[in-house]
Amino acid sequence: MRARPKQAASRQHAFPAAEPMLQPVSPPPSMQSSPSPAPAGPRRLVAVAALAIVLAGLALRLLPFFGPADQKTVDEVLYIHNVSRLEAVGPFEYPAIIEYYVEMQSKSAEVMLPPTRCVYILLGWTWDTLFHTGPEMALRSVAALFSVLSFLLSGLFAWRLGGARMALAVGALMAVAPMELMLAHRELVDGVFAFWAQLSLWLLWENLQRPGRMGWLAVYGAAIAAMVLTKENAFFAFVGLGGLICTAALLPGLRLGKPAWSTVAATFAGGALGVVVLICLAGSPLTLVQTYVLLVTKAEQMQYAYRSGGGPWYHYLVDLLLVSPVVLLPAIGGMFALRRENRAGIFLLLFMVFSCAVMVNVKNGMNLRYATMWDMPLRFLAAGTILHIAAAWRRAPAWAAAALLALVAASELHQYQVIFIRHDIGDPITQYLVWATEVIRK
Repeated sequence: MRARPKQAASRQHAFPAAEPMLQPVSPPPSMQSSPSPAPAGPRRLVAVAALAIVLAGLALRLLPFFGPADQKTVDEVLYIHNVSRLEAVGPFEYPAIIEYYVEMQSKSAEVMLPPTRCVYILLGWTWDTLFHTGPEMALRSVAALFSVLSFLLSGLFAWRLGGARMALAVGALMAVAPMELMLAHRELVDGVFAFWAQLSLWLLWENLQRPGRMGWLAVYGAAIAAMVLTKENAFFAFVGLGGLICTAALLPGLRLGKPAWSTVAATFAGGALGVVVLICLAGSPLTLVQTYVLLVTKAEQMQYAYRSGGGPWYHYLVDLLLVSPVVLLPAIGGMFALRRENRAGIFLLLFMVFSCAVMVNVKNGMNLRYATMWDMPLRFLAAGTILHIAAAWRRAPAWAAAALLALVAASELHQYQVIFIRHDIGDPITQYLVWATEVIRK
């Protein structure tokens, strides 16, 4: 009869729960989600480990010699061109830029990126206006900044979900995530979008746990609006957020939180606000609709998209396995190890499932860059498996976890060096990935 508590403890080791505050009955105690105070020695060790992880993540993202060769993809050239046009006409003429895009795209058989990805373009213009770095360096600086913000946010998010151990483990894995590092050194919007998607996901979690708090609701709605203004992929993330709210309402036994009407209203208000601002920037609803219709129709007919963006529903799994095998495999193990009490893991898994269900059904529209918003959820699940394995070394589980995380980090850095430095891949499609990893040799 004494074996059961030990088994329950081992289960909790994989996903340490740090939030008994989920009960919506009454306002929770102020620090109920925080672990009990640790002795001074372990606290110092945790602080040193956190500092080392943060410094490593910042260095890999901000120091230029960790970046790939200066070879531009077509998408990067178009982003630079949009910032240059904005500098020529001024931000108050943004509708003219979108109208020019509609005119040119309707005449061209090639797909051009729409200037409706306003947040990235406007931030690039702002950076260049303030620091006079040129459009190219301005966009790269914005991408690096948001990669840093995603990295720091992932640690905070993981701490809110699972405590200090999980925050350190997820932070260590995010510090060396190959896609995050690649996007930090290129003029691409996907890392910026991933930050807003991750922020929206975290704020939804907080609002499900503490419904009705106006501060949390306002920031949550603003994050969704920014996500909509960053990229049209916001629809995928929005479906994931909506699926989580519906699941929390229909399956209260999972204890994901309380989906209050205020949370639902903030979700739709944030999305509506983003669309309204887009309409204002486009000049009219008709121009905005024409922009997206042209983008979708031209992309479906593009030969490059047909060769690289189609395939079966497990297309993303193949690409993730090629880029981060030592993260994907323990993450899948963590998925199958989930129990009802692992609410945080279920929450993140459902977000990936709901958003993926839409992403795999876009005709010729699958690309690993779009899955960057899954980096933190995958690494949270992988970290749970790693911590569970490390718990087998009962004499020194912390050192065992550190050793396992170091091995995974070394593999991730090797993948980044091979794929994105040595082969300078800017568009991680399956064909390029299998050649870079020598699954298929030329």
